[in-house]
Amino acid sequence: MHERTADRILGESWERYAQEEIAHAGEGHPGRDEVVETFGEPARFEEVVFPFGTQWPGLAAAPAGPWADAGQLAERALAGLMEQADDEADDDDEGEREMALLERAYRGADLPALAEERGLEGCWPFDMAEMCTVLRSWEERFGIRLIGLEDDRVTVSVAAPVTTMAEAEAIAAEHFAFAPDNITQGWDETLGAYAANQILGKQVWSFWWD
Repeated sequence: MHERTADRILGESWERYAQEEIAHAGEGHPGRDEVVETFGEPARFEEVVFPFGTQWPGLAAAPAGPWADAGQLAERALAGLMEQADDEADDDDEGEREMALLERAYRGADLPALAEERGLEGCWPFDMAEMCTVLRSWEERFGIRLIGLEDDRVTVSVAAPVTTMAEAEAIAAEHFAFAPDNITQGWDETLGAYAANQILGKQVWSFWWD
């Protein structure tokens, strides 16, 4: 039996998504005509994930050090997000903000207890063991910490943000395999644009599932 590593989990997700997209390319669905009229034809899978293809490119390498202290960086990132949310939120939205952002930073291994406490088990497209495996891999390579948790979103701080587009694109491939809606249903409709706008130099990553 093969160990369920982050590389295996994300690789299977990438290749499964590629197969489904290619198999159903151009097929109709309810509301497709309206979407195409408004936004144009959706990009093909190969265009979305360029410079990669249907084959999983593998995990990104950890950036060279030195890194910021992961715990301290996480607390600063969390404080900044809380301040930003307080500035933007109306009083009616306060409860939603408190659910989204955690009261402090946590390790990936804390996810099962956090999910149980908040009634979030089974909300994400991976099982808990797979979620923890991927988070642990990012913790080891990029110094991530959990700072936000919802039924459709996970937010982490990043102690080792990357500084080149090649590094950012390699990480973007992992993000696509983990949460393709980040790209296919986000502002950045290609992996390259997402890498430039959401990963390059960023100290916070956020993952969202429809």
